[in-house]
Amino acid sequence: MEKFHIKKISEINEKKLKEFYFKAFNFEKEILDDHFWRYRSGHNNFEPLALIIEDKICGHAGLIPVDIKINNKIEKSIWFTDFFIEKNYRSMGYGKILTESWMKICPTQITLCNEKSLKIFKKLNWSHNRNFIQKKKIFNYLNIMPIFKNSKSFDSTIEKNNGKFEVENVHNKIISKLIDISEKKIACQKTALIRDENWFKWRIIDCPYKKNIFILRYKEKYIVIHVLKKNNLKRLNIIFTSEDINPELLGLLTIFSKKNDIDYLSFVEKKNKLIDGFLPGQRKLNFAFYSNDPLTITELKQNLSDIQYIDSDIDFI
Repeated sequence: MEKFHIKKISEINEKKLKEFYFKAFNFEKEILDDHFWRYRSGHNNFEPLALIIEDKICGHAGLIPVDIKINNKIEKSIWFTDFFIEKNYRSMGYGKILTESWMKICPTQITLCNEKSLKIFKKLNWSHNRNFIQKKKIFNYLNIMPIFKNSKSFDSTIEKNNGKFEVENVHNKIISKLIDISEKKIACQKTALIRDENWFKWRIIDCPYKKNIFILRYKEKYIVIHVLKKNNLKRLNIIFTSEDINPELLGLLTIFSKKNDIDYLSFVEKKNKLIDGFLPGQRKLNFAFYSNDPLTITELKQNLSDIQYIDSDIDFI
């Protein structure tokens, strides 16, 4: 094993960091220009770590700070995101060292991960459940198939006249309404992710791609959507809802999506809620978590009931 250093990303040359992010993660321009936003750098004084070997960035462990209400007490936590070890240094122990250094940042850690990552977390005594499902509704099946993919230009604009939905761009007044709804909802829960004024300001108001975020309103129900291009497909992520997506809302969202030439829409919800129309495109998510406190582990495993696209980095991967 070669000599190495673990550094915070704020200690690394900005140009070198951007070059690494583009090579390792292929970040889009908005994120490259504002990667400190992606990791909510500065909140609770937490920030990602990088593995340095011979003055070169060879590894990275990202994070997003979040406050969590655990059994009616507010605790600091971090989402584990954007883990990377350069190919030449894999299977040599560097990944374990970087992860263990990352785990010292904060006593409570959470992540949504694939099966390969889950195996690593289990070796580090993380717990997990599969209580959440990522659901997808496809509208243009031909575009989904590689042989039929076209090179159409991406248009993120949304028709404001969309039937029963009132469609609005992001602005402070409507975000204040979302904050009020979110805080009332959290007050009724014993364990929940904290989405307060500070959090909404970071995640939506300061978001580098907020021009592609829209708020749909129907009968005092609010749905926040992110329209983006992914693999040359026009995708609609439902990143936040004030209430669960029921069959009525799904029907309206289907009409809305077809009017706006959406190829598919996707969202996350608690397992065993809405099923119709999503069977071909749904998958259980691995929600993994770690804490030295057994009560925190139990609460996260049994009582955390609301994770959405707006949490973690699932919206932009």
